[in-house]
Amino acid sequence: MSKLSRIVGLVLIGVLLVTLTIGCRPAARPFPERTIEGVIAWGAGGGTDTSSRLLASIAEAKLGQSITMTNRTGGTGAIATQYVQDRPADGYTVLFHAENPQLYQVLGLSNLTYADFEPIILTVQGPTVIVVHPQSPIQTYEQLIEEAKRNPGRVNLGISGVGGQPYVTAAILNSIEGVRFNQVAFDGDGPLATALLGKHIDVTGLALLAAVPQVQGGTLRALAVVANEPLAVLPGVPALGQMRPQARPMLTTAGFFYGVHVRKGTPQPVVDRLREAFVAAYNDPRFVQFANERGLVLLGHTGQAARDYMTQWQRHMAWLIYDAGGAKESPQKFNIARP
Repeated sequence: MSKLSRIVGLVLIGVLLVTLTIGCRPAARPFPERTIEGVIAWGAGGGTDTSSRLLASIAEAKLGQSITMTNRTGGTGAIATQYVQDRPADGYTVLFHAENPQLYQVLGLSNLTYADFEPIILTVQGPTVIVVHPQSPIQTYEQLIEEAKRNPGRVNLGISGVGGQPYVTAAILNSIEGVRFNQVAFDGDGPLATALLGKHIDVTGLALLAAVPQVQGGTLRALAVVANEPLAVLPGVPALGQMRPQARPMLTTAGFFYGVHVRKGTPQPVVDRLREAFVAAYNDPRFVQFANERGLVLLGHTGQAARDYMTQWQRHMAWLIYDAGGAKESPQKFNIARP
């Protein structure tokens, strides 16, 4: 055999070995191939927690993997948000949160916003409900305002942290009524309701999802819905926009929204797989019934539609809080345009 023939033979053998090696490599396994960690930014028993756990329980069946849900409270959800941001962008750590990151910068809580995350889906939206203990001497919204004016800074209003919905509600009431409360912080709707039931606070604002069962069951009394129109699920409870027409413009976008997010930079195929599963869970009759029974507005926003929705919400609420004196920084500093 000539030298050239031997060289050609060795090259062919090398090509064959490389081909066999490549052909023997196991195919990449589809996402997800292990348990997903679901991080809830609020405490157990609140609106975000209840909604997220139902949604995740349906989605995990679509994904074929378990989603282990944990509550990481504190900092108006900033601790959970930072935790997810610090994890690998691989889709195995999913953030279940409300609207709050859109206010972190102006409130001085964090440099993170939802611009640092990829929205999987925004699920539901709704207003806050101002509630008191059923035995409270405060029977109506008007009486609450009269009491707050009579004792400025002495009526104890429970909040879920700076920037949470009760905090925003207090800013709205300060803006339209000129009243200030003594704000007492708790880790979400569940602890707020417990504190109110124990008479440790005088009043609070609960997200609709958390408020409806308590009000319908008679364990809490609703004074007003922080919205422009009353709600069928809370008959007889007046809307703030009806009582105070001057507040209607600021109430157009007031309220909470819940969503599912992953860290920005997560591979698009992973985002698509998660989105497919969570959109299916969102459309599941069990989740739809859950939302309808509690008077929630179904959103279903994904991708750019979700980003646009969150940007518009941020513009309205960041400036509302700033104008009411409740922000540490001007929204202008962060290029948040005034609506």
